[in-house]
Amino acid sequence: MNTQTFSRIKQLVAPLSIAATMVLGISAQANAIELGIASDYNVFVLGDVNQSNTDAEGKVAVGGNADLLNFYAGMALPTDGNNGDVLIVGKNLVFENGQVRGNAVYGETAELTDVTLEHGGMLRQDNPIDFAAARQELQALSQFLGGLEATGTTDIAYGGITLNGSDEDQNIFHLNASDLSNASNFNFNVASGATAIVNISGDAASLQNFDFNFNGGIDRQQVLYNFYEAEELSASGIGIQGSVLAPFAAFNFDNGQINGNLIAASLTGGGQSNNYLFNGELPDPIRITQVSETVPEPATLAGLGLVAALGVASRRKGKQKV
Repeated sequence: MNTQTFSRIKQLVAPLSIAATMVLGISAQANAIELGIASDYNVFVLGDVNQSNTDAEGKVAVGGNADLLNFYAGMALPTDGNNGDVLIVGKNLVFENGQVRGNAVYGETAELTDVTLEHGGMLRQDNPIDFAAARQELQALSQFLGGLEATGTTDIAYGGITLNGSDEDQNIFHLNASDLSNASNFNFNVASGATAIVNISGDAASLQNFDFNFNGGIDRQQVLYNFYEAEELSASGIGIQGSVLAPFAAFNFDNGQINGNLIAASLTGGGQSNNYLFNGELPDPIRITQVSETVPEPATLAGLGLVAALGVASRRKGKQKV
């Protein structure tokens, strides 16, 4: 069993690198995977998943239990060979009627009925992902991004949300969850090749029945919606253009689709996930490192927040232009 453990460095100031090493047990080997272990997964859920009558075009990872009905994992992956581990479930897998375009992996028990493992796929018991470490990493990343100062402007009028960013590399915006619940359209005025990080505050957020419009050349694979406070997130009747980072949230994805990475604490519903993975660039201080031993579990998540706070104490969220 090859379990990989990842942690997130927050190299915001020189002294912080020492503190981060002490808290997270970090090695010096770095790579450029912006969303860590979740980067290659269309759906990456830290807890339980219950989905039916839908599909994920890319790979799926579930940290808890998965209850799947009429589901297709890896629907858009290549057909000219085995795609490796396409469905990974950390605990118990109950799967009725569906397909996996590759291997299905479970941690504790598996009950498969009328499920086809395509293109040489196999079923095996294993734990290839350290979901506890992934939880720490992704929650710390979300909190860090949420603490960054806005660099773009936000205009909200008559239900329309317009984000204006002039930076050629990275543009950071801040919204409230209430802005989304009242939205009729969501517009980006951001240059081609630039990344847009949309930080959304609030304990609960809802996305329903509005369209996304991209101007200036920005692509959906360079957009990240960061729900850094949400414990509840819902989406219905919408095609989300971009990736969702919501590692604290129970996501009820009733219907519609997401075109990007979907990262959440848990997932229910029949929403479809399309494999347009995030390929933007996050702020330079963010690096993923692979370590040789398990990251120590902090007493509370506040331990991670303290480390991040050392580097963002002087930052504040940019005010919205309404």
